Amino acid sequence: MENIRCFFIISTLFVKLQGEFSNHDEDPISPNYTTLWDQLKLQTNPYLQDLQGHWSFNDTIDISKYEEFDHTRFQGSSELSMERMLDRMKEQERAERRRWESSKATQSPEEMPVFDTTLVTNVTSQLGATAFLHCRVKNLKNREVAWVRMRDWHILTLGMLTFSNDDRFRVQHLTDSDDWILMIKYVQKRDEGAYRCQVTTDAEPLTHVFNLLVAVPTADILGTSEIHIGQGSAISLVCVIENSPTPPLFVMWYHNDRMINYEEGESQLVQVVTEPGREKTHSQLLIPRASPRHSGKYSCKASNSEPDSVHVFVSTDGDNIAAIQRQGASDTKPCILLLLTLAFLLS
Repeated sequence: MENIRCFFIISTLFVKLQGEFSNHDEDPISPNYTTLWDQLKLQTNPYLQDLQGHWSFNDTIDISKYEEFDHTRFQGSSELSMERMLDRMKEQERAERRRWESSKATQSPEEMPVFDTTLVTNVTSQLGATAFLHCRVKNLKNREVAWVRMRDWHILTLGMLTFSNDDRFRVQHLTDSDDWILMIKYVQKRDEGAYRCQVTTDAEPLTHVFNLLVAVPTADILGTSEIHIGQGSAISLVCVIENSPTPPLFVMWYHNDRMINYEEGESQLVQVVTEPGREKTHSQLLIPRASPRHSGKYSCKASNSEPDSVHVFVSTDGDNIAAIQRQGASDTKPCILLLLTLAFLLS
């Protein structure tokens, strides 16, 4: 009986010491494993529930209830199964931590920024107008949008900041909006080219490319570059403005570099009639009764186009005949030269 009593005392001390040492062996990120381990031992081994507390070596203890104690169960299978359960719990937490770290390092496609590809990327702007490149980014979160000019890889804007000495470049963005619009005022021909809307991520930058085409309107006066008329005849000139996405509001006419849209003639006002069109704009200058003072260079231009010019000669009756003769003589010179060349070749 003394041997049995000693065995139980030693077993109890062994269990307590094992619990103390287990506190130093646990994973530092899981401080509750010691408590869980003790609870599992009590739940799986009911014999230990009666061994809690402190025994004194001088106390008299009734050990008759322990005579049928299953020492094999205490020393063997239950201890091993609890260790396996504890190892399994540790392994599950390690696997969970690995999954969490993996999900943090690699963002899912739903969390990545997404460009709205339904917006227009080929933008045509008229020379001198304001161009707008409209970029829309969803799921941006705390990232920033940059606009980059691709011909020289110059960063024009980052977020709401502008990194250009050219104050024509600005970014437009409203709070809680997905739109980041690059605005270019007073567009010039050199602004034509590709621009990149870019978002920086942990992996590689996401980009969406826009192409800007600058349309330069042209002016063309129909007919020849020289017009000869007699005094009292009408001067009628038609100017066509092309390559203008937005029809010009005004077409200016000049006589010897002086604007004459509202100049008075000898008998009535100088008439200017402009008909805007989607592809072409026509403007007509009409002077009903011309006089020699109306001779000179006539030019027309839109506000953002280069001018086109013709020369008008208004002559009196005598001068008119001389002008016709000069014009006829000038027209016959090529024919005479051609006939002389053919005669020389045939001889």
